[in-house]
Amino acid sequence: MDYSQACAWTLDCPRVSCYGENMALTNSEKQADSPFNKDVARCLTRLRSELSELIAAVPSDVMRGADLHRALRIDRKLSWKVFKVANSPNPVAAGPHVPSPTNLRSFFRAATKQGVPADLIEAASRAADDFEEVVARHAGDRATFDSMVSALGSNETAEQLDLVHRRLAFRGQRHILGIQAKTQLKLVALQPSDDTTMLDGFRVEGYIGLRQLRGSAPLIISHSGAYNDDGSVVEVHREPLEPVRGSHGLALLREFCSKPLPELRAVEAKHGFLDGEILSRDVGIRAAVTCMEGHKRRRALDRYYTEGNRVSGSVVTVRTPCEVVILDLMLREDTYGPVTPTVFVHAEYAGVMLWEGLIHERYFLPVHHTVSYLGKGPSVLHSPDVPRYAEMGRYVFERAGWDGERFDVYRCRIEYPVMPSSIAVRFDLPEAPGE
Repeated sequence: MDYSQACAWTLDCPRVSCYGENMALTNSEKQADSPFNKDVARCLTRLRSELSELIAAVPSDVMRGADLHRALRIDRKLSWKVFKVANSPNPVAAGPHVPSPTNLRSFFRAATKQGVPADLIEAASRAADDFEEVVARHAGDRATFDSMVSALGSNETAEQLDLVHRRLAFRGQRHILGIQAKTQLKLVALQPSDDTTMLDGFRVEGYIGLRQLRGSAPLIISHSGAYNDDGSVVEVHREPLEPVRGSHGLALLREFCSKPLPELRAVEAKHGFLDGEILSRDVGIRAAVTCMEGHKRRRALDRYYTEGNRVSGSVVTVRTPCEVVILDLMLREDTYGPVTPTVFVHAEYAGVMLWEGLIHERYFLPVHHTVSYLGKGPSVLHSPDVPRYAEMGRYVFERAGWDGERFDVYRCRIEYPVMPSSIAVRFDLPEAPGE
């Protein structure tokens, strides 16, 4: 059962922590002999070899990109790219760094002026032409090629390119939708309930720096409801960490919301869900709001592995363009001991793919994010993305009546998250003791 915008989720799926990694490996194996892969490996290996020989003929010791810049008196960025392609252990990973044809011609002219033999320059030029022919044949343009080849290179290269595109997507989406946030936060804490086979949980979530760019754009801060793995809606009984005041039904953590408190209203949504909407008075930075709410739920989740619930963790759904999303999971030390959570991002193609996407691997997006272990207790929650976060952590543990110092903290932080998508931090459930 999954609790959207509630404590956490569990799911009936294969009990392997590397499920997404296995999927990616299988797809890679299927495509290993594809014409695209073969052509990319061939042309980039050739280009690396020819550029390496050309650089070796430069009448100066070239040990790094800066040396090439000084020897040929060319642009620093161009010299770095050429050196990167010529010396990459994995030529395919260097694909996105290959300079444009115009810049490569500038490099060849500079090498000619410094006395590099013409046959070496001609060989490198032919290799560059071969590369451009592969780009045109398989991708049509260089930007598309870089996206295609990033999946074949290193995780570091792919993440750098992904970040560039996610930032561009954020800028486009905030313009179209007319809203944006600095940070979207979700914190989930879990500990054993009185019935030791179950878990109690609380969650805190909200936005920092949420604002309108266009006055007609709705500011939705919550989408509350619950459903089973088959998508059927169920009733969730939650206890607010602070008393609810107003008809909007949101349990605001008033001390950690912007002042004056934002005006809110409840709006009925599809499938029995309820949206919490901010009634903004203005647009722009001066009207930006910070809004946090929190709930507690007893006997929220199964603690141990069952046929119906094989993994556990937390999930946040991104429906607002934001610069950063932080998903923090806190587990009391005696719940399982140390765990090794992994991150999965799945596309919300139809707006309701959260439960289905967790089961069907085809909805997974290729990501390279990780989960960091921060330590124990609310004090390690500190983040420049969330003002007074550690203080808020101590406060909500006090409101819940739990000993926060006994909780291990796991964090996933993603810049410019894909929207719409669901980000899941999950781990395998252990067998119940004695089974």
